[in-house]
Amino acid sequence: MDKRCYSLGSRPSRLAAAALDEFGICTSPWQHGLNAKRFEARFVAVMDGEESPMAEMFTLFPHESAVVMQRGIELGIICSCFLVLHCWLLVWQFWRSQDETDFILRLLCLARIVCAIPRPYFWIRTRRLFVQARYQPTPQLVTRRLLDVYCNPFGIEKALLLFYYGWLAAVTLVVFVFRLYPEESDFTQEIWRHCLFNFISIAVHRILCVLLFYYLMKSDFKRGIPHEMLEKYSKRIAFQSSLSQLSGDMECSICFGPYCDGEEVRKLGCQHHFHRNCVDEWLLGHQNRCPLCLSVVGPSESPGSRLAL
Repeated sequence: MDKRCYSLGSRPSRLAAAALDEFGICTSPWQHGLNAKRFEARFVAVMDGEESPMAEMFTLFPHESAVVMQRGIELGIICSCFLVLHCWLLVWQFWRSQDETDFILRLLCLARIVCAIPRPYFWIRTRRLFVQARYQPTPQLVTRRLLDVYCNPFGIEKALLLFYYGWLAAVTLVVFVFRLYPEESDFTQEIWRHCLFNFISIAVHRILCVLLFYYLMKSDFKRGIPHEMLEKYSKRIAFQSSLSQLSGDMECSICFGPYCDGEEVRKLGCQHHFHRNCVDEWLLGHQNRCPLCLSVVGPSESPGSRLAL
């Protein structure tokens, strides 16, 4: 298929063209498909009041982001369970110690264990929300759901997470001070190792998520609309020159080839039409937008709607 670039200047609405010019986007979709997504990222961010790198990442790579967020939660559950179990084993091992410093450390560890008890409930619910976002029918809805989940976390889980970071910083400081004592207890040494395990777990979690995201970006990942949704929200037409089936020029604006009798033409909801093979490759594999007017193909969700978390 001929993928020659074409100018959008002759056909899209003045509003779309002005918006593209305002954000400095080159209007050549086949060469700069991500540019329109960057414009959408800015638009979504401004509408939601969340102009951040995460909002742009969710818009540019919605499916990849959904996979990373889901796997990140699963990895976090595994790491946190091992760390809490290790903390509980240390408390059990040194429960009979009469040392004053060990008593303080036991209280801190018990606070950590108690506050970790409700967290799996929120982890499972958040993971379910990311899975639901991942399987939305269009990339735009995936982005919307990801922003909903990310910008509206569970209040209790957010408080517990802040407590964990505060606890880790406080315990690390306390243990560092106790290690300055002439006679350092075995419990102090073990808690110091436990703090190191926590810091290593946080770093490894971040690194693995970044590596997974990089791998998905480089892989042959379908970034467009699912085929069944494309069929549902567009119309396939067997072109007949003797019938007035289409409006505008009787040629494909992607390959610039005229329609011939018997060829399959796909007509989108915005009324623009193209050779089916030409536009399907764009919509299924690259971006779920009309190559001419950038209208979304498929169901849409109003910017003001929010998930009930």
